[in-house]
Amino acid sequence: MRSGLDIDEGYLPWDPVVQMLYGEDDMAGWSAAHGLAEQPGTEWEYLSAVSNILAQVVRAQFYTDAEYWAYPRTALFDPIGADSATLETDTSGTWAASSYLWASTADWARLGQMMLDDGKWEGEQILPPGWLALAQTPALPQGEGAGYGAGSWLPGNPVGGECRDEPRVPTDTVSMEGHWGQLVEMVPSRDAVIVRLGWTFDSDQFGACEFMADVLAALP
Repeated sequence: MRSGLDIDEGYLPWDPVVQMLYGEDDMAGWSAAHGLAEQPGTEWEYLSAVSNILAQVVRAQFYTDAEYWAYPRTALFDPIGADSATLETDTSGTWAASSYLWASTADWARLGQMMLDDGKWEGEQILPPGWLALAQTPALPQGEGAGYGAGSWLPGNPVGGECRDEPRVPTDTVSMEGHWGQLVEMVPSRDAVIVRLGWTFDSDQFGACEFMADVLAALP
């Protein structure tokens, strides 16, 4: 999330993310066509567009689109038994990696458990060893970027984590987060995975940090 692209992350009907998700056949191409607002690598800003550009980069590694489209299931979902998981594409055929991964609560928990176990599932290495350490490495040492790792949030990071003011959230927590309070929290120090798929539009009615802390407090 240090691309420097001149795109604002917003979800109102007239905002760029909504235009990308609902109005563009080629999300990655639309994203990459934007100019720069900052020198790449110097500033951190969460952008859904970056995930879709990366999905296009991955697509270029395959000889055929059929192999590319099958890869999430053959390499990840099937090995961990995530039968409900579905990663959709845009009209051009590139994964909409920012937004359109659908799965049941149980299958999100499977993904979280595999990540918590450093990419292993029932003894089989699904992701490369060292994934967890990479995910826990802040994008930048200061600012909001300190609260973000490798495609994952670091809510307990004492510098930039969104839960840095909630001392009950462990500093080693790694999080996948969706719209309006969707959460998959992985907490190595507690050997815990927490999943919430509910939507709460009013931020005053749900606090992710308090929720995670309360669930951890209820665990043995």
